[in-house]
Amino acid sequence: MRLVKTTMRKQSGMALITTLLLLLLMSAMVVGFMLLVTEGQRLSGMNNEQSKAFYGAESGMEKLTADLGTLFGSTYAPTGPQVDALATNPPVLPASTGVSYVDVVGKSTYSITYPLDKNSNPLAQFSLIKSGSSAFQGMNALETTYTLTVAARTATGGEAKLVRTTQTVGIPLFQFGIYSDTDLSFFPGPNFDFGGRVHTNGNLFLDSGGPAGATPNQTSAVQLWLRSPVTASKDILRDCLSNSNPESASGRHPGSVEITTGGSLQALGFGQGSLNSCLGSGTNSSWASISGAYNGNLRSGLQPLNLTIVLLSKGSSKPIDMIRRPVAGERAANPGVLGERYFSQASLRILLSDNAADITGLDCVSGTAPFNLADLALPVANWATANATALKTAMTAAGTTLLPMAASGAGGKTVAAGYNPADGYWQVGPTGSATPPTYGTPIITGFIKIDAQTSYGSPCGAYTDVTKEILSLGYAGRNLYPVSLAPPTLPGLPGAQVAPSTCLDPHPSAVIRLERVRDNPSNYASATGPCGVAAILAPPNPSDYWPNALYDTREGYNREPTPALNKQVTLGGIMNYIELDVKNLAKWFSGTIGASGPSTQDPSVAPYNFVVYISDRRGNYLPTGTAVGTWPPLSPSTRETGEYGYFDLVNSADPKGCPDNKIEPIPAGAGVLATYGENSFPNTLVDSTGVTTASTLFSNLPNAAVQADPLCATGSGGISPWTRSFLKQANDGRENPNALFRRAVKVVNGNLISLPPCLGGVSCGLTIATENPAYIQGDFNANSAGGGFANASVATSVAADAITILSVNWNDVNSFASPFNNAFSRTGATTYVRTAVLAGKQVSFRIPTWDSTAIDGSQDFGTDGGVHNFLRFLERWNGTLFYEGSIVSLFYSRQATGLFNSGGNNYSPPTRGYQFDVNFLNPTLLPPRTPMFRDINTTGFTQLLLPNQ
Repeated sequence: MRLVKTTMRKQSGMALITTLLLLLLMSAMVVGFMLLVTEGQRLSGMNNEQSKAFYGAESGMEKLTADLGTLFGSTYAPTGPQVDALATNPPVLPASTGVSYVDVVGKSTYSITYPLDKNSNPLAQFSLIKSGSSAFQGMNALETTYTLTVAARTATGGEAKLVRTTQTVGIPLFQFGIYSDTDLSFFPGPNFDFGGRVHTNGNLFLDSGGPAGATPNQTSAVQLWLRSPVTASKDILRDCLSNSNPESASGRHPGSVEITTGGSLQALGFGQGSLNSCLGSGTNSSWASISGAYNGNLRSGLQPLNLTIVLLSKGSSKPIDMIRRPVAGERAANPGVLGERYFSQASLRILLSDNAADITGLDCVSGTAPFNLADLALPVANWATANATALKTAMTAAGTTLLPMAASGAGGKTVAAGYNPADGYWQVGPTGSATPPTYGTPIITGFIKIDAQTSYGSPCGAYTDVTKEILSLGYAGRNLYPVSLAPPTLPGLPGAQVAPSTCLDPHPSAVIRLERVRDNPSNYASATGPCGVAAILAPPNPSDYWPNALYDTREGYNREPTPALNKQVTLGGIMNYIELDVKNLAKWFSGTIGASGPSTQDPSVAPYNFVVYISDRRGNYLPTGTAVGTWPPLSPSTRETGEYGYFDLVNSADPKGCPDNKIEPIPAGAGVLATYGENSFPNTLVDSTGVTTASTLFSNLPNAAVQADPLCATGSGGISPWTRSFLKQANDGRENPNALFRRAVKVVNGNLISLPPCLGGVSCGLTIATENPAYIQGDFNANSAGGGFANASVATSVAADAITILSVNWNDVNSFASPFNNAFSRTGATTYVRTAVLAGKQVSFRIPTWDSTAIDGSQDFGTDGGVHNFLRFLERWNGTLFYEGSIVSLFYSRQATGLFNSGGNNYSPPTRGYQFDVNFLNPTLLPPRTPMFRDINTTGFTQLLLPNQ
């Protein structure tokens, strides 16, 4: 019994031990499980905190990037403090997140760094665009690299750190071979192989002359070669002109279009555009593969490139504002836009208006009052005003011959005496009385103000008035067609082409010329004298001078067929111009003549030197109640618009082009037809003589000197005067003041330009900018002795409302003698032009239904003329125009609004020796104040994981 009990007692002990062991194991398991759950919860919390920190850092990074983009959009060259201020404004997150942008010791982890220049501002330097996502990769751009670093930290220790590198770039406009802010058209009749990148913010139309089936290197067949990348923000069309005229292998432009693939050329065939046909047709389903075959060198649908002047205004300004005068008060309201205008960047600025307040009411002008040109329209001995006598002193000191400004020499003494075709004057002549017009009504009037920028700043620097200094060097030009006839009799026009004048300039050192010696001055002696004048070169009477004038057939008539009065000129085509002598301008900047020129050199940045800006708004007048929409912005007097104002030009239903008073696609404003420029001599326009222009003109002028176009018997065409009204005597247009707002700038004597050295040892450059149409006469920035482009050059650009090239054979008088190329040809000769050009063109419109191949063989009426006609012509060329530069179209012309007509009445084209100036790929060789496109590219992004990173 005892043994049994002992055994049972032993077994009970084992069970107890086993139970205790099991309890211990279970307890350990419970503890382990509890530890596992607790650690899991802790790790999960840590992951949540880490995620919270990462998203906090990402939020901060996106805000910092957006803030930098906003700053760059409103201030394209931000200062160091402006950029640093971005890092003081991290995102404000809800308190419940517990996320902050400071480290454990309270130091900010929200920062942006950049390389510094000598002024501790972000260092901008030219380098290649590196972003593979950019269609403009490989272009030289003014670049600044920013490193954005954001570390976010939670209250419980979660942390994430992100780093992004961002490249802000400014792409120089003239690094493109061809650029257009609007639709861009290629349909050259001859071969066209320009070179350089091509981009448009609009649609791209690609065609060429033909015949079809040419091989890529076959120069005997007309074709188009595009050897650098081609991009468009909208569509690329291969089967249509911009006037909606269909093209095909059997059409008017069947030629090959050869585009680079990066290593070779490949033809873009008909049916291979991004649209199936013309605008409005369906998308080509094969476009992605077609485009891809060019290895990124043919792309559509890109983001538009934006000019700084548009970005800074947030859309309220237009690209054309670069060449326009500013609006009153812009320095306070929008200084960034003001700083982007050539007006503010100019080394030398020349402004002319009928109302002095339209000059003095602008920002960035010096305080000196404008000069009244009418004060000079009388014999020099009678100059009496303070400005006139001061100018007399300055001219004498400079050794310049004292000459009067032009005035009427009409035989009639009163308005009632009427118009006398024998002398052709429209204004009252000398009366012999003690009161004006004792010496004849002034022909050249208006206020002029010339300022030199002597220190540079933002949006503009300090300006000094140099009006008298520039005028003291002269303002009168040579006789173009000496005729043996006693004045004031109006001489006839030549019956054959006249060669360029070899007469001497009475003011050989003039920077600008506002008038010229008339064909038959009063001191004419014999043909054996210097261009027919005796003893003294300069005739003494105000009536011995005429305004500078040429006849522009394209501006004068909106159709190609020869008009009924084909030996007469229209009011709309008479362009009165300021002559800019480039050689003398360069001498003034260099200090060879005058005194102030060298002080205009910007000592800091070489590409800023030199810029001359000209705006002539004399005769530009908006009558009360005729404003159209919100455009154009008005001058301080609310009378000047800076544009022609007559846009009833297309008139597509009428082959004759007579006015129809309908809105058609001419950029006249917000859907409102503008016609305020059609009538001449506004009754309330007051010129610088202090009286209304209309009252100084013969009251019966419309009936006596002007006649209506017989093709337009009704509507505005029956009103005289009107823009398409004809002068009964073409030579009247050479000696009288503008009847309409037809002002221009003619650039002469620019064959070899010599400027002083700039920073870095390179020659300073020259930019000529004007809001008026520009005419470049003769060789420019090239050797006139036949050497072409072999000589050293300077970096130049010309920016204008439109640009016309006049050959070395041009003489203004021929344009009046044979206005429609019918009496004789205005024959052009081989000419060399080397400069970047920035200008406007006409808007394209649908080809009219009446237009046939019999009327318009190339079926291009309604287009803007294409890239090959962007530079306009007025001659029947017999030679080659060698052009080297960059072609940029940023806007539609607002003053030179004449429609493109391809027929021989306007011009016959030269052989085009066009090529891109590869010097512009070197940033140090760009023209002064080259506009830039602004963009931001992300070049790197990473998360840093190690504590020491």
